[in-house]
Amino acid sequence: MKLHPLLESLSHGDKRMVKGVDEALESVINDPTLFSVLIDGLSSENKLVAMRSADAVEKLTLINPQWLQPYKNQLLNLVKTANQQEVRWHLCQIIPRLELTFSERKELIEHFKLYLKDKSKIVITFSMQALVDLSGNDYSMKSGVRPIIKKLMKEGSPAMQSRGKILLKQLSSTV
Repeated sequence: MKLHPLLESLSHGDKRMVKGVDEALESVINDPTLFSVLIDGLSSENKLVAMRSADAVEKLTLINPQWLQPYKNQLLNLVKTANQQEVRWHLCQIIPRLELTFSERKELIEHFKLYLKDKSKIVITFSMQALVDLSGNDYSMKSGVRPIIKKLMKEGSPAMQSRGKILLKQLSSTV
């Protein structure tokens, strides 16, 4: 299957390179209808395309989180099926930007708990953040997330410990 030219531009080089991402960002900013191409790229069998699409979607939705909403179901399904670490850690950043119902947030928390078993410390660290972000101001969700963060701080990498301190403060301040 032939790739869209935007995705083709993300398919070269190796995983250490962000080849084509800046150009993709510029293309989508100039023509927001291309955003759907990047969303489709998240599920690409080409790992470079998937990872770079995830990077571009994450960067674009910092400023335009509303762009995600039409793709909500596709993104929620991707949380359940994504195995590639780079896609997973970007999903941890992207998903909390969606407008979500209480039950969707609850279900997503359960899926991101599964991400805590990932071999990638980056995925785990971003999952910690997603758990806190998704718990929002809900006391029951926060009370379920707090012990997870504390446990990961004790057992985890320095990055997880550092992020955990910030997240515990965030959990305490949003009551």
